[in-house]
Amino acid sequence: MSVAYFICADVPESDENHEFVMDMDGRALARVDEGVLDHLAEQAHVTPLMQFFSMPQGEWDDYVDDIQELLDEGETFDPQVLTWFSAEDGLKTVLALIAEIDKHPELLAEPEAVIDDLETMAAILTRLAEHGIRWHLAIDI
Repeated sequence: MSVAYFICADVPESDENHEFVMDMDGRALARVDEGVLDHLAEQAHVTPLMQFFSMPQGEWDDYVDDIQELLDEGETFDPQVLTWFSAEDGLKTVLALIAEIDKHPELLAEPEAVIDDLETMAAILTRLAEHGIRWHLAIDI
């Protein structure tokens, strides 16, 4: 099973701003242990990346079994109402994660690939911020 993180923007597919939000690989970032990402965010004093995760309730249905397999022992799955976040807040986290990985690349198996994913996220979030568009982190399973 291949997992990838991507940005979902609060724009309809018919909007001219829709195209740039989908151009992200996100697989290297998704392979990083969430605890490592949380640690890096804590070191940088920013919101952990997974705090920006959200998904509409109806979209969980097809993935419940896959999501259950991804959970750590004792972790529970609780679908939530879709939440949107400011691009500026996400950008602050992403840029801080890049800086922390630059300082401590030994914490990751693929630091260059993860930084590539984060730099792509930063570019997307910068454009979203310029247009005042909200976003959330999503997972492609």
